Amino acid sequence: MNLKAQIDNLLRERNFESLVRLCEKERHAWQEVKYRLYSLDEVIRWSAIEITGKLMEYWWKKGDEEKVRVYIRTLFWSMNDESGGIGWSSPQTVAEIISNIPEIIDPYGSMMIAHCIDEPPLIKGCLWGIGRLGVLIADSVEFFKNQIFEIFNSQDPEIIGLACWAMGRTKFILSKSYVEKNIFIDNQIKIYINGKFIEKPVSFWAKEALANFEYA
Repeated sequence: MNLKAQIDNLLRERNFESLVRLCEKERHAWQEVKYRLYSLDEVIRWSAIEITGKLMEYWWKKGDEEKVRVYIRTLFWSMNDESGGIGWSSPQTVAEIISNIPEIIDPYGSMMIAHCIDEPPLIKGCLWGIGRLGVLIADSVEFFKNQIFEIFNSQDPEIIGLACWAMGRTKFILSKSYVEKNIFIDNQIKIYINGKFIEKPVSFWAKEALANFEYA
């Protein structure tokens, strides 16, 4: 089996332990994983995001902290217009890395929001990243609250659903009035949570967020 097929199979199986070993042993394997961060196949793409987080954690614990920081800077660069192409999986990847290495929430959590909160192609990734990090990123959410509240004016149900879910995960109670307006929206949206695609109506994510606020 060639390397590309091997990578795809391991990503579909979410066999992250084998993927980390393979990326350590074969430098081209890590390159192939990076390509798949932008795959049109959702299963492959999200698994690539997850394994990137785990590989960065492995490097970090091994003492290769600068290697991790350099890659994170590369992800931020890809979110800029100057990079020549928008890195539309970069916010999710940064968030996944932070979730595996929580001690780097400062400064990278607020940087993740700052780089994508005003970029339309990155809004969904930004919201997913906020939700993935939950209360860990609550302080940064408060700092960017005006931009986040503005997002609730979107006509895109997926953006609204992600915003509700993210606010619930961060327990950002100041967003309650914005979330409440969406408890009757029946449009189905799907969110990648714990290795699975969960499809529910926007109203479900709004009500879940409101329930989370009760325990904030």
